[in-house]
Amino acid sequence: MREGSALWSEYVTYRERRLAELVEGRPSKGPLKWEGYQQMRGLFTRGLEFERTMVSRLREDAALPRGERRWLRDFDTPRIELHVGVAKPRVPGVRYADVLVIEGRPPSAQPPRVETFSFKSRDLAGLRVEPLTTQMVADASNALRYYGETLNIRRPELRFEVRVQRVRLIYEGGALKPRDPDMLRTAVQSVQNEVQGVEVLFQ
Repeated sequence: MREGSALWSEYVTYRERRLAELVEGRPSKGPLKWEGYQQMRGLFTRGLEFERTMVSRLREDAALPRGERRWLRDFDTPRIELHVGVAKPRVPGVRYADVLVIEGRPPSAQPPRVETFSFKSRDLAGLRVEPLTTQMVADASNALRYYGETLNIRRPELRFEVRVQRVRLIYEGGALKPRDPDMLRTAVQSVQNEVQGVEVLFQ
């Protein structure tokens, strides 16, 4: 029964908070209905699980000898940081990169190598090539805009400006991945051509 679930208690708190914001005249969307909230939380949980899986894979990769790595072979001593606040000129606000990898031992008098990772648990299985390409171009453009090029890192112990060498946009695969491999290759190639500087991958 929903009234006895932990999620229902969370939903009641969420609904009361949203209603209070409306009563106070603060900018707020009205609360979702229970069914919509369940769906939203399910998508959030799925995305969080995918992120945890990818972070675990990156940590395992970092522990390997450099020549045996899949993801981080361009680093000598990769330092993996999660949810790092970053800012850019002409881009308002602070964004939080899913993963930022920094070279722990950069060559003397050189800035450290930095790469960013953006993870997407998005259901793309039912899309045809045009909407698929449109969605992926939008995701890649946002990844480059917010986490690529030159970043100001805002975490207190890491405050510096850095040029990002590589941005990776990684989608969850399995049942969420488009079923037609030729269509997927076409879409990925279109994204790579349109958004230079972002590597698009499926897991």
